[in-house]
Amino acid sequence: MRTFLGISIPDEVKEQLTSICYGLPDIKWVREENFHITLVFLGEQGSDDIDRISEFCSRISLPDFDLRLQSVGFFGKQKSPSILFANVEKNSNLLQLQKTLDSGLRKRGFNPERQEYHPHVTIGRFKNANGERISLYLEEFTGFSSSRFPVLEFHIYSSKSSSDGPIYTIEESFSLLPSYRDYGKTL
Repeated sequence: MRTFLGISIPDEVKEQLTSICYGLPDIKWVREENFHITLVFLGEQGSDDIDRISEFCSRISLPDFDLRLQSVGFFGKQKSPSILFANVEKNSNLLQLQKTLDSGLRKRGFNPERQEYHPHVTIGRFKNANGERISLYLEEFTGFSSSRFPVLEFHIYSSKSSSDGPIYTIEESFSLLPSYRDYGKTL
């Protein structure tokens, strides 16, 4: 099973992302239900490996945090981009979670994809590209900013191919620790 660890996006933010998915005819837009933030991509894993990943993830004890998406960008060259995405605002807690997961899984013998981590939400995949249209799109949505949303958990996702594109399924969820901002609400 193709596997990755990630963060789900709340419906309100999915709707905000969907509202900017237009104006580029040479792109396949990601379906709203597939919006997520990848933390660690693990590739093909067997059920025993998934159990080991789950056992490790259940031991993570980091605080929850808030995120926001800001502006848009693309991976690849202007003349041949591959992915259109919404950036994730810089957040040290997110980077700590990603680093903890990545290094912990490596110590347990897994080989996560090794790339510099750039937190984002993929919103489209280019089929053919028109550099002028891409420039206009980026200019139009450079000021995009989503609502701030809480990240209270992360997930093990599976990915299955279909004729309509990949289908992502949350296989298991792991809670983060409540941060101090939550304690005042319960007193």
